[in-house]
Amino acid sequence: MIDSAPKATIAVLERNRVVGQRIARVMSAAAGMQDVPVASDPAELRARLSDRPLLLGCDAADLDLALEWAAERYPSMHLLVWTSGNTDAVLEAALREPRLSSVVGWPSFASMPRPWEIALAVRRILKPLALPPRLSDLLSWGATIVKWRPRTSEDRDRTVAEVAHWAERAGAPARVAERLAALAHELLMNAMYDAPVDAGGRPRYTHDRRSDIVLEESEIPTLRLGADGAHIALQAHDPFGTLQRRHVFEGITRGLSARGADSARTPVLDTSRGGAGLGMLKIYAAGAVLVVDVSPAASTTVTSFWDLDVNPREFRSLPASIHYFERSTPAMETPERAAW
Repeated sequence: MIDSAPKATIAVLERNRVVGQRIARVMSAAAGMQDVPVASDPAELRARLSDRPLLLGCDAADLDLALEWAAERYPSMHLLVWTSGNTDAVLEAALREPRLSSVVGWPSFASMPRPWEIALAVRRILKPLALPPRLSDLLSWGATIVKWRPRTSEDRDRTVAEVAHWAERAGAPARVAERLAALAHELLMNAMYDAPVDAGGRPRYTHDRRSDIVLEESEIPTLRLGADGAHIALQAHDPFGTLQRRHVFEGITRGLSARGADSARTPVLDTSRGGAGLGMLKIYAAGAVLVVDVSPAASTTVTSFWDLDVNPREFRSLPASIHYFERSTPAMETPERAAW
């Protein structure tokens, strides 16, 4: 008897069937209620997949198999990988495989990976040309958003101080507020000094990050702080879009390799490029979730999320998530220089 049932383009490979079904429900809702089969047996799942699947979600325990499928069987398939353990191996795989765009850190105290992360990844992977969600869309309804547009070095310093103030107002302990201020400084240094390029793609300010600058109106970045009572998010946007995928994952994996897995949450000095010195690893390690959204030659948005219910000591032991999304066409080209 020939099976005439339609084949799935989205699927979940998960050994814990209850967890798999929870994740599949979120993925289905984010994909317009598509059928999302769940299986722990790869052969069973393959029988239910179409010839050109779009997305496979799986635990890091099945990473090698997922990479094999992506490389040898399904050239159209993107990967969404979650883990409650160390993320180093998945980050190394993401550096090699551009279709692995979402590495989801699963907090040990949660019954499943964060649903909003799963939904975000599915939407952005299936609709790569869609506009990214606003910061308010990624927080609970009723969240407050504070915005700054620093033009000068003095504006930057004032903004960083105000970030610490508003973080404490949002319920962050003083130590967490200080870390958010340090992150704000790093994000703004990258957005104000490293991102701006001239019409020929040449950097305008990165030659001397200690100098005071006054940006042109078209160069001014936007920094937002959002809080909904459970989370704080810090988001930097610049109007250049020069941050490339390989710069993100190379920076993180290089730092992890140099410092070792046990100190992944320690700022790492990176002087290999003319960047901020603390690099992508510090930005990645600063929060629970990092989302990078790039429109090449148009804009870069970097968003870091902090969970207010997790104390700083526990936070250091939890795996951090990273998502990299790019709105582009194959014909687009971007400068080789890393802007972050």
